[in-house]
Amino acid sequence: MRSEEIDAAVSVWREANVARGAPHGPARTERIRAKLSAPDALPFVAFRPDIVGMALAEPGRLDDGAGDLDPTLLHISMVFVRPTAQRTGVGLPLVMHVLDVARSSGYRRVGVWTAQENRAARKLYERAGMTPTGKTTPLRSSLALQYECLVEESRRRDLGVDDVADLWAEVTPAPEGESLKLAENELRAMRREKHTKEGQS
Repeated sequence: MRSEEIDAAVSVWREANVARGAPHGPARTERIRAKLSAPDALPFVAFRPDIVGMALAEPGRLDDGAGDLDPTLLHISMVFVRPTAQRTGVGLPLVMHVLDVARSSGYRRVGVWTAQENRAARKLYERAGMTPTGKTTPLRSSLALQYECLVEESRRRDLGVDDVADLWAEVTPAPEGESLKLAENELRAMRREKHTKEGQS
């Protein structure tokens, strides 16, 4: 990931946390920067045309993150969108792209933890095809819920043509520094698939 992309991703993380009343100091900010730069990190940024969203995935671990590496699991450690771009369809393409990368990288499952009261995040993961596992872990004043999905079953699940406009964010898999744009033929293919299903019903 280029230095300016790391700076922008950290900026997205900072703005989103300030907006939700959870600002962090310099030490925490540097830890986030280090996580984004780690050798095994899979950071992503979304463009519209400037960077408006970021996500970070990391190799998962057994025992809900406390054990050894789990070669079957990719863990989403964060997804953040600038406050001015929230609820405009940035988060879903990021999560769907992480699922695609997990699939192409040989992972079988993708997991994430999110706060019980974070309804927007829970809805986002559910739209991407993730479901609660029933596992929880305590937070300072709440509970975190674990969501997970099998990546071979997750592609486009519950994602209709009406949602495809959300996918016009440009999503960059940052480790390679190459941009991926969800192109017009993706939209056409999904429309054909929807019309075929409607014709068969």
